[in-house]
Amino acid sequence: MLLEVRDLRKVFKGQFVAVDGVSFSVPTGGSLAVVGESGSGKTTCARIITGLAKATSGTVTIEGERRASTVQMVFQDPYQSLDRRQTVTSCLDEVLAHHTTLDRAGRAARSAELLNLVGLDERHGPVLPRALSGGQRQRVAIARALAADPKLLVLDEAVAALDVSIQAQILNLLVDARAATGVAYLFITHDLSVVQHVCEDVVVMHRGRVVESGKVADVLSAPADPYTKKLIGSVPRPGWVPTREVNRVC
Repeated sequence: MLLEVRDLRKVFKGQFVAVDGVSFSVPTGGSLAVVGESGSGKTTCARIITGLAKATSGTVTIEGERRASTVQMVFQDPYQSLDRRQTVTSCLDEVLAHHTTLDRAGRAARSAELLNLVGLDERHGPVLPRALSGGQRQRVAIARALAADPKLLVLDEAVAALDVSIQAQILNLLVDARAATGVAYLFITHDLSVVQHVCEDVVVMHRGRVVESGKVADVLSAPADPYTKKLIGSVPRPGWVPTREVNRVC
């Protein structure tokens, strides 16, 4: 098993329990979605796994060791996570210089491969983030994360800020990138409609706890927990009309 999370608990000052006894795992090359509304604790779990936050108790084990050197993260807003003064090529080169032994020519070739992998090309190399669209910036963020050759990629609401057509492109990109690299995904999202495109397994969180887990197809077709049913009911469909109850859930 690549990632093992056991009895994870996070208590913030004021005794607010953000994560309460959460356990799940991701196999090597696997793909797990952690789903829940804002405040469910899913992003706190992601931050603990990537080392950006510390757990109050519980364990995060990666490849049998308590370390996070094989984990990279893609955030919701790439414009905030990318250096606005750094070109795309420079961004990728910096990661490759830190994580590989490639010389300058080798890094340039690898940068070109990464750009191609995420649907960009050499024209995008010398530009700054402000010259890119939101979807292109997220492609760069994914390429930068993959440049470190991680075994696990944590995607925190990675398509939430994009319009629907661009979301579909990025989801397809992620499917292709996983097939090409063998990287595993931990996909953090509030949107069950995107889960089935990227993940085989799903964990549903509510108020810091796991309320349901299983294969995506099984959970979507026959949800057992009332909260999961509400989340599925909040996914827009043809002829869908928002209700007060649905708005409260999503």
